[in-house]
Amino acid sequence: MEVTRVSNKDFDLTHTFECGQCFRWNRADDGSYSGVAGSKAVRLRQDGDSILIENCSAEDFDSFWRGYLDLDRDYGEIKQAVSINELMRNAVSFGGGIRILRQEFFETLISYIISQNNSIPNIKRVVERLCSAYGEPVMLGDEVRYAFPSAQRLASLNESDFRSLGAGFRDRYLAGVSRLAAEGALDPDRLSALPTAEARAELMKIKGVGNKVCDCVLLFALGKFDLFPTDTWIKKVMSESFSTDSVSAAKNEGERIFGQYSGFAQQYLFYWRRETDKTERSKPLKSL
Repeated sequence: MEVTRVSNKDFDLTHTFECGQCFRWNRADDGSYSGVAGSKAVRLRQDGDSILIENCSAEDFDSFWRGYLDLDRDYGEIKQAVSINELMRNAVSFGGGIRILRQEFFETLISYIISQNNSIPNIKRVVERLCSAYGEPVMLGDEVRYAFPSAQRLASLNESDFRSLGAGFRDRYLAGVSRLAAEGALDPDRLSALPTAEARAELMKIKGVGNKVCDCVLLFALGKFDLFPTDTWIKKVMSESFSTDSVSAAKNEGERIFGQYSGFAQQYLFYWRRETDKTERSKPLKSL
């Protein structure tokens, strides 16, 4: 397999692939991550001050992976800008290797509809079943992986097809969104060109797309970095540190404080709060 080597400055594989933004990357026992994006399957591994991208030619790197991995952005500048207090300095220090991936629009929309009221392991299982059943095969060495299905392919399914994969109540939303996308009613280039508020209003018209799903799709697929997606984790940390008392208040305050860097700040906070909470819960109870 062809291998491309890139700098790992401000880029940690675990931080990036375990921060909750994506669902098709999986860690192996040796610490490498493999996944599929677009029609390409690769394996990434940290190697000293570099990251090795296996199954990636120089042409593939320049035409796709450089942009997907957001490697041309200065994250040192971003981390400095959002480190406004001790809380943010701790969050940035903890997850300083996060890079926000530029994911494909339709895949991100479908994946985040699946994510509603769902755990990350189950989201990943449902997405993988969807790809295995309806996606085109792609090779990673001698391993067969599957690309995310096209809107046209998913538009041919009915609600029961989605339900059989474990989508549950989301089945009707997935069927409806797939038809809209296949008909050309969802144009990511047009949405990307709109001001954030207008793009948000457009996506919110879609059945099955609520506030969190909408903001995540705009952030992770269309690069609307001025959004601060807010769920229970973010509500909790914003309540504790910025005295907000609701999801909407936490979102508004985050966007007011961090402005054009809101999405980056949200990822640092989300990853830090979720992972430190896991650590606290896993500690043995002290004896009385």
